Amino acid sequence: MEMQKIDMKWCARYCREFWPEECAHILRIADDAVEQRFLFDLPWDMEQTAEAVEFAGDIDWQYMPKGDPEFIYQFNRHRYWICLGQAYALTGDEKYAACFVGQLTSWLEENPINPGTVKTTWRTIEAGIRGENWVKAMEYFRDCPVVTEEVRERFLHGLHLHGQFLLDCRVPFSDKSNWGVLENHGLFDIGAYLMEHGKDGRGGSLSAGTGLAEAGETYVAEALVRLERELAIQVMDDGVHWEQSPMYHNEVLRCVLEVLRMAKRRGISLPPALTGQARAMALADLAWMKPDRTQPCGGDSDRTDLRDVFTLAAWLLKDEELRFAGYERLDFDSVWDLGEEAALEYRSMKSKAPERLFYPMEQSGNWCLRSGWGWDGDYLHFKCGSLGGGHGHFDKLHMDLCVAGEDVLIDSGRYTYVDGSLRRQLKSSCAHNVPVVDWQEYTQCAGSWEVKGRTAPAARDWCKKGPYTLLQGSHLGYLPAGVLVNRRILSIGSRIHVIADEFYGAGTHVCGQMFHLNPAGRVELGEDGFLYRGARAETAFYRLKPSEGGEAEGMELEETPVSFHYNQLEYAPCVSLWREAPLFVSMITVAAGYEAGDPNPYTVERVPVTAPVTGRQLGDGEAEGLRIRDGRHSWLVILNHLETGADGEYIGADGHYGLGRVMVMDETEPGSRLTVLQW
Repeated sequence: MEMQKIDMKWCARYCREFWPEECAHILRIADDAVEQRFLFDLPWDMEQTAEAVEFAGDIDWQYMPKGDPEFIYQFNRHRYWICLGQAYALTGDEKYAACFVGQLTSWLEENPINPGTVKTTWRTIEAGIRGENWVKAMEYFRDCPVVTEEVRERFLHGLHLHGQFLLDCRVPFSDKSNWGVLENHGLFDIGAYLMEHGKDGRGGSLSAGTGLAEAGETYVAEALVRLERELAIQVMDDGVHWEQSPMYHNEVLRCVLEVLRMAKRRGISLPPALTGQARAMALADLAWMKPDRTQPCGGDSDRTDLRDVFTLAAWLLKDEELRFAGYERLDFDSVWDLGEEAALEYRSMKSKAPERLFYPMEQSGNWCLRSGWGWDGDYLHFKCGSLGGGHGHFDKLHMDLCVAGEDVLIDSGRYTYVDGSLRRQLKSSCAHNVPVVDWQEYTQCAGSWEVKGRTAPAARDWCKKGPYTLLQGSHLGYLPAGVLVNRRILSIGSRIHVIADEFYGAGTHVCGQMFHLNPAGRVELGEDGFLYRGARAETAFYRLKPSEGGEAEGMELEETPVSFHYNQLEYAPCVSLWREAPLFVSMITVAAGYEAGDPNPYTVERVPVTAPVTGRQLGDGEAEGLRIRDGRHSWLVILNHLETGADGEYIGADGHYGLGRVMVMDETEPGSRLTVLQW
């Protein structure tokens, strides 16, 4: 079946009308490429750069600035060749085609496959990514006179070289790594292109294309076998990619969507599992999408807008909820890839906001709670899952928090892959919003990708009843120090969060809580906690001091590094709370958010917990109670640190009692009683 051709002139008119800023951006990238100047700042450039690199003479495809090999990798993925094609379609200026031809020729001449280049320009992941980028780029120049038959033959030979290289590079590492999917989606695109273009319009073989169509069929068949196996291995039952990095989750998803797109255009049948995995991964994205439509910065991730992913996924999968999360019309890149008919169909698709506001993704250890699906919504993301390989950070028990659509508690990001103190700091537990013991790391970096001291998550639990949500997680990382740490987060609605950390064990330790805050706001310390002041939201953090007192404790504010995009660094406020005491230690902090400009409506106070059967008041090491008021409601919270039993079974405060380990009630509601969230 002949591949459906896309009317590039129509797409150019569409983009000039609806995406003028993106047109300007693409033209800048293309003009830079003509001048041999390269700055990687497209949203899905995996390793963005903040400073342009310019070549006065011949391009050095092996150039590595500042000792970061990631520049070589990003540079040799040739994503900017697609920009050259789009610039040609937008302007008709053949300088962009001439640049494409010149750089293609240079690259093929300067980059033979050898033991050195397989570690730089010919890594298998780059070869796979080039498979997609080369095929897409050439589509823009299909009728351009600058791209002669000689150039096309050279291009086909280059694709065939890539296809054979990827076909022959079969290693177990690819089965479990995002690399495998990135490699083999490129192999699929190469194969599909060769099936179409390895023969001329009369059905005969081109002089350069003898056997290319047959090779293309082999590439497609093998790519599908590999992709089905790799996705079955790598994608967990809740749709999250096992590497625990939203950035690489989406790189894998985008590759699968590209296979679906190319197969649809080429009329290639796919295993049903590929469509199912694409849907599961897209819905996982929907679950953890922040109110501003970006992905969480967990693991090695950037703050990247997800709407283009949802847009393409919605059209390919015909999904109304994904359509809701996407753009109102086909985005800049999708319209070039899908064409006029798809743009009109997408515009007419029904959109439906998801009904769910709470997503427990238990297999990966991600829980997401939100107030709604608007840009001004509240959002909580709690994480207690596996490390996830080299891209994973030491973020067990981490939480992200947004109030009124604004980031309050953030992840510190990644910044660089060059091993060193900054890479290790940003991967560390202390760079996340987690409980810590003696300021020590429970897992240690042994390099940019390697670790020592793998540890397992434990005691994961959750419960949701009405307006109350309980999330719990633990991990075994501090057991060598004789400490078990457990975190429980009790959310009342979506703006009040009781963060209760328990440190079990023996001996005296420094127990701490880390809070990394949005650098766009400011932080003020007070006697009983601290306050975050942002543009749209404010959040008061109340720390409950021990009722007995006498323990060494403190609260400190410092500036720590944060990176929302690769190679871009800034500093943000970080508050650490600590207490040095013999174990058991409990640390409770209440985060209560409200609209910026409004007065703080909250008060938080301790409440003694008693066992009414015996009349005994329980100590802090047994159970704790607190009352939270906002001027309209008064919530009573009871937290039992031990098991429910003996004279600690039936407990409560002020005439309200129950048998649970976590209980809450709104005292202002007539006839209300304690709701048990954990028995």
